[in-house]
Amino acid sequence: MAIDGRITVDVLFHDTDGTASLKVVSLEDSTEYTSGKVAIVTGTVGTAAATVDPSATGYIDASGTEVTLQPESVALSASPSACTYQEDPEVGGFLFRICSENGRVAITSIDNSEPLRVQTTAGTASYTLVLYGS
Repeated sequence: MAIDGRITVDVLFHDTDGTASLKVVSLEDSTEYTSGKVAIVTGTVGTAAATVDPSATGYIDASGTEVTLQPESVALSASPSACTYQEDPEVGGFLFRICSENGRVAITSIDNSEPLRVQTTAGTASYTLVLYGS
């Protein structure tokens, strides 16, 4: 499987007062990837957490092989809203937790040694995860 892609986050606002005065508020990052593996996982989830297994993603790559990976980062998009997280087995709490609402994308690096979970705080949601790793 050959990979060519990027993960980009771009935040840009033009703050004006209606005249020539302008301030720009900006935050951006982009990382290119030419090696590794990627998988997409979609589903519907409720308040009971669903576990996503990176060794059985169900995603078939361009060569026709199911992708299994050690994830390094995850992007989440959900509607109406859902969160993905990993729990810290040593002390409890979260290793990370990101949430998406109304299809907005959230992304973070992850620890590939713990299960990845997805759930809502209320009701049900459709979600899409993009996993990148090795």
